[in-house]
Amino acid sequence: MRIVQLVPSMDGSKLAQETLEFAQELARQGHESSVISAGGTLVSRLTLHNCQHLELPVNRKGFFNHRLHRRLYHQLESLQADVLLCRDSLCSWHGWKVWSRLPETTRPRLVTALHRWPAGGPFSGAWQNGAVSRGELVLASSRNLAQRMSQRFSMPVAEPGSCEQGIQVIYRGVNTRELDRRAPVSGHWQHRLLNSFPQIEGRSWLLLPGDIGPGRGQERFLELLAELKKTRDDLFGLVVGEALPGQEKFARGLERRAEAMGLAEHVLFLGARRDMRELYASARITFDLAEPALTDGRVVCESLAMGCPAIADGGLGLELLQQCFPQGVPVEAAAQGEGGCGMEPLVRTSVSVLDAAKSIQFAGFSLAETTAQAVRWFDELTAASSQPLAVSVVK
Repeated sequence: MRIVQLVPSMDGSKLAQETLEFAQELARQGHESSVISAGGTLVSRLTLHNCQHLELPVNRKGFFNHRLHRRLYHQLESLQADVLLCRDSLCSWHGWKVWSRLPETTRPRLVTALHRWPAGGPFSGAWQNGAVSRGELVLASSRNLAQRMSQRFSMPVAEPGSCEQGIQVIYRGVNTRELDRRAPVSGHWQHRLLNSFPQIEGRSWLLLPGDIGPGRGQERFLELLAELKKTRDDLFGLVVGEALPGQEKFARGLERRAEAMGLAEHVLFLGARRDMRELYASARITFDLAEPALTDGRVVCESLAMGCPAIADGGLGLELLQQCFPQGVPVEAAAQGEGGCGMEPLVRTSVSVLDAAKSIQFAGFSLAETTAQAVRWFDELTAASSQPLAVSVVK
């Protein structure tokens, strides 16, 4: 199958990274995989894995884009793709405008995907409004997002695992060939880490990965550590990640705050790391405490893939935990729908997991599995008649 993805750019953003992973997995599974974007730092990695990249300024906004649409029309004509996957509302607009002019007998099937609810409201910009809902197949990155789309565009949400019409939910899969829980953690890695940070030896590690900045969960993590250490002296917090641009002062303030809270001997700020697989495998719990709008559930998914229990109280992480590891969901957060809870429920949930963690059910969330599911939907779409079929958004 020939699958073309239309994405604003391959600039290293989360959307570009997901596009790259999906394209590579498509190629690995034997499909012809192409990406059309405005270019970016990830293009070289894309072409390294038997994927084609075609550069067009599809990140350009504006109602009148006749020259761009003309070039995109000729590009799609020459590619003779089976499926055109348009990621985000802007590319859905460009893709739909061009797709609707292609001959019905030769044009690819149109799939649109939405990964997050636009911050400016429901698809701000009247000319873009509703473009994502015009796909023959519509993909959503979470059930919460699918429900919001359903309310906005009066489209049904398909039942999980079904092939019926409606918005289909497909999560961003984890590459379990890189995050392989079956591969042992090397003694050399452990020795090096403990030589660098001898204070963590013999402790139970609590992990908080992610960008450092306001609302990203670091302040709440320090409060949680302060509460937990009142009853357990074996816990040690590891904060992994770089400060967001312009937030270096905030990051330094976190370290001073940790000292003022008496946590100097209970927490380390490790900065960016390239050994997340080993850290997940060695930690007791991974936390995702960012505000719901600032988290994409990636940390939770990666941690669970490595067999490490996770706790989240909002955003997509909460949705994933409800399916894979319900013990990591504070009861109060689940009751509030989109999540959010106070410190006491987080403490109770953490103690419960530390005392006796239940099993993790991760089946269906690997990159290989989510890609294969998407391809099954594409197959059904290409085999169907010309009647439109609504589906959901890929994350």
